[in-house]
Amino acid sequence: MSKIITSEVLAAYSLCPQKAFLLLCTEERGTFHEYEQILQQQQCTAQNHLFTTLVQASLDIRSYTPAALTSACDVLIKATLLAEGLEAVCSMLTKVVQPSSLGDYSYEPVMVVGTHSINKEQKLELLFAGYVLGKIQGKFPQHGKMISADSISHKVKLQESADILLPLLQPLQKWATALSPQPPPLVLNKHCPSCQFRDLCQTRAENEDNLSLLAAIKSKDVQYYGKKGIFTVKQLSYVYKPRRPSKQAKNLRAAHRPELQALAIRTGKIYLQQIPTFSRQNVELFFDVEGIPDQKRYYLIGVLICRDNTSSYRAFWADTAQDEGRMWSAFLETVSQYPNAPLYHYGSYDPKAMMTLSKRYGTGIAGLEKRLININTSLYGKVYFPVKSNSLKEIGKFLGARWTAANASGLQSLVWRYYWDQTRDMQYQGLLITYNQEDCLALKVLVDELTHIKESAQTLSHVDFIDQPKRQTTSSGEEVHSQFETLLEFAHANYDKKKIRFRPNEEDQKPAQAKRKRDSKKGYQGQRKVRLKATKVIHVPAGEVCPHHDVPLRSTERLSKRVIIDLIVAKNGMRKTITEYVGTQGYCTKCHRYYSPPGIRKYSSNQIYGYQFQAWLVYQRVALRMTYESIAEMVAEQFHETMPPAYVVHAIENLSFAYAETEKGIIQHLLESPFLHADETPITIKGTTQYVWTFTTDKYVIFQLSKTREATTAHEFLKNYDGILITDFYSSYDAIACRQQKCWVHLIRDLNDDLWKCPFDSEYETFVSAVRNLIIPIMEAVQKYGLKKRHLSKFRQQVSAFYTQTITGKQYTSELVVTYQKRFVRYRDSLFTFLEYDGIPWHNNTAERALRHIVKQQQISMNFHEATTHQYLRLLGIKQTCRFRNKSFFQFLLSREVDIDQFKNGKVL
Repeated sequence: MSKIITSEVLAAYSLCPQKAFLLLCTEERGTFHEYEQILQQQQCTAQNHLFTTLVQASLDIRSYTPAALTSACDVLIKATLLAEGLEAVCSMLTKVVQPSSLGDYSYEPVMVVGTHSINKEQKLELLFAGYVLGKIQGKFPQHGKMISADSISHKVKLQESADILLPLLQPLQKWATALSPQPPPLVLNKHCPSCQFRDLCQTRAENEDNLSLLAAIKSKDVQYYGKKGIFTVKQLSYVYKPRRPSKQAKNLRAAHRPELQALAIRTGKIYLQQIPTFSRQNVELFFDVEGIPDQKRYYLIGVLICRDNTSSYRAFWADTAQDEGRMWSAFLETVSQYPNAPLYHYGSYDPKAMMTLSKRYGTGIAGLEKRLININTSLYGKVYFPVKSNSLKEIGKFLGARWTAANASGLQSLVWRYYWDQTRDMQYQGLLITYNQEDCLALKVLVDELTHIKESAQTLSHVDFIDQPKRQTTSSGEEVHSQFETLLEFAHANYDKKKIRFRPNEEDQKPAQAKRKRDSKKGYQGQRKVRLKATKVIHVPAGEVCPHHDVPLRSTERLSKRVIIDLIVAKNGMRKTITEYVGTQGYCTKCHRYYSPPGIRKYSSNQIYGYQFQAWLVYQRVALRMTYESIAEMVAEQFHETMPPAYVVHAIENLSFAYAETEKGIIQHLLESPFLHADETPITIKGTTQYVWTFTTDKYVIFQLSKTREATTAHEFLKNYDGILITDFYSSYDAIACRQQKCWVHLIRDLNDDLWKCPFDSEYETFVSAVRNLIIPIMEAVQKYGLKKRHLSKFRQQVSAFYTQTITGKQYTSELVVTYQKRFVRYRDSLFTFLEYDGIPWHNNTAERALRHIVKQQQISMNFHEATTHQYLRLLGIKQTCRFRNKSFFQFLLSREVDIDQFKNGKVL
């Protein structure tokens, strides 16, 4: 006999499959937390109050029975709806004028809850009640109502209940009909503290050393590590491998790594990614706020005031919601007495409470916000204590903090506050104030420990560094290590053997004459001024007019000279030329300055290389992807010039400035194009990850740099674009206000890769075959006729049939199929745009082709510098545009033409 799926089971599955399995398939019922019992009691009270109100309104009210549905009664109360193995419970059914199998009327569900705000699980139970009611009366209700504990009615739409419920019901129905259903994997989650099975699951998880004992581990993480053969916390602790951090990395955002948490638990040590940076003051405040989230109100703010070695605690209490403002004012008055004292707190709840109270009572807290210090941010991803979560309770207990009540927690505080509201028993007020005070004390203990770690991390045996573990040795061992390391340095090919010293205390006995000889060694020629011998001298005419005041210049006898190294590019090769430009200076009688001739003044004061030489340097870097050092080496080999790599950077900057108008022209062409490709790729800039975005057609390309992968760059560039945007499935593109075509290459690649990974998932294989049967005929038509609407639009009927037969309303058990089903639903309008227009590509390969160059450059150069990356990307966009137009980038640079359309391609050198 199959089991009945109830509202409780369905809601439980949305929170935790393990809880639903225990309710549906076992006799276990657990023990409800006091808070859950209070909510049930409040629900009964609110429901009885509602029934009394309805009776007083003289409505036709009856208790629910299946037969009562046909009586056309106004209200049916305490309804238990049963249909097709599903059982839903709701407070009452109300009649509406909508025809159904019952007659010219139907019913809508109403649920009373014991909370003041409505949560997802409660809405789900209402959807379930509407779904079961629809099966009974032959018509699914359009709306339902939720009535909260404060008697406020909330209208809920129920039209899409089937789409939401069916994915949850399908696994439950399999358990209900199976003779020996298999339980789901155990994964602890944030719902566990209030669950009636919390002790049962906690005990089992500890016996298994379950990964989900670590609070940071979620269900997807358990699956991810399971594929790698990692099922326990101890196994996870061996995963971490120290890596040498990048020397140039700056401001890297800390990320929490569960494997480090597991390592800390196994070794019992505290591991540091970053040493805490906050500084202590003579006067410090540690505060904690207690509230009732469901009612959005606060009733207690505790402050621990620490001055030198003394401390005192103050509690600001609100008996009722009306006392909240007085409590808030008293707190502000107290903290204002210590204007320079930092305000320590733990987590985001306390500052959010301050912001809420500030807005509610019209008090400014700009000064207080600057003093807030969230200690949690000093821990997350930076300091790993040997505990299973970063909660203040766990860390505090590890450091020796204690709580008077054994069951003290945020959830238990809601129970105490409820009993205080009901009884005004001072015992509960005392419990809450003591709990708050002990939270403040625990926070101080944590801050003191972090300060101790900051000051003594190198010497504390229970503290270690993540990427550079401490090395323990004796004094004699230290001397051995030092000498061996010196020997290793001595083996380097470029090591100066005169500097070797095997004994650190050995005096340097080299005579002063030898030192002077060593110091007089010729330096790097590229870094010092070298007098160049010109092969040609050109006399340039003097300037006639002052460049600043437009007055005639007076002739003088003073000479200006400038030597420029350049290249002469001929049909059969290149050669270097050194030209000296000579001319007399002119004197301005108005500004009293001498001015070189225009033919010399056009070169910057530190310029050595001419335009064609700079164009050649840019070509080597941008087109041939050579490193700066390799370019400098090639210049030395081929042209016998000693050039520092920085000169290549100057050349890129100079030509990028000269071709700014070229980029503007490319952008104009892109925004006028009927379609546009967009994509992005990460690059490393001084150890940090930034992103390069490309916007391209089959003829024009530009690149733009952004610090993050947020699509702000794409939104700004495309804000006035009204063509068709071709992209991959990165969700940030979805908000761009234009028609889109998603890349089928990405989708097919993902489908194919997952099919290789899961060859025995028959449901997924069937799904992929259906996709193949849809897309292959379309691609054959593209291959035969091209991207012509005339030949492709006929496939729209096949697309509709595919969605009807395979996607819309279909229920699958395979997680892979469900994932792709959601993708097809979400992108239905943008997967087949190319069927409706002429010439719209069905893939984003053009953008990937444009980005491939910079990916290769990243592999060669390993790193970029932000100061020059913008200029480099401008020139790279021009280079890729030349490539797409089948024009020579080098010849375009040599021509000094700024319009690529006007440039006539010559014979490629």
